[in-house]
Order: sequence, then structure tokens, then C-alpha cells
Amino acid sequence: MLVTSNYKKGDAITLKLSTGEEIVARFETSGTEDIEVVKPTVLTLNPQDGKVMLIPWLMSVDVHNSTPVKIGRSQVVAIGIPVKHIADNYIQSTTGIAPANALQL
Repeated sequence: MLVTSNYKKGDAITLKLSTGEEIVARFETSGTEDIEVVKPTVLTLNPQDGKVMLIPWLMSVDVHNSTPVKIGRSQVVAIGIPVKHIADNYIQSTTGIAPANALQL
């Protein structure tokens, strides 16, 4: 099977998993069996103010490490590009670089 991808290395992407989780991560590579991402995060609500925030998807993985995480294709329901303010917030929280005109979640 030929696997093609519309995403390039370093793109912020959103993955919806069969478990219901929505992951925002940097795209690394895509194969026939899995998709590799870097610094996967999950959307959640801040209990103090009710705003959306990003937290590490895998708590035991070093968030400062850029080692790719493999996610099985059979677990991925959908892949897309997150809306600009979520992508900007993801980039800022994982790199410390604030994109121009970035809005806070």
C-alpha cells in the first residue's frame, strides 16, 4: 500500500484517536503501520479558569526531548491541521517561541 501524506516534517497537526483523545503534536513521519509525532499534547480545560490548555499526552515522556512517539495508524480516526490559535499556542508551549500575533487559548 502506498502511503502519502499532506503534511511536512515540523507541521503542527491534530490527531483524533479511537479512544476519543484529541492530540496536537508536531508531525515527523508517516508509514504504513504508524505515524510518528514529536511532543504530543492533549487539549483539556484549566480547572481554575475554564480555558482550554495543552498538557503532555504521555506524562512519563520528557517534554523537552524531540524523540518521536509512534502512534499506530489503526488507532487514528482523523488527522488535520489545528486552528491557528491552537497551533500557535502549541508552538509557543513546546518551543518557547511566540508566533507573531499569537492569541492565547
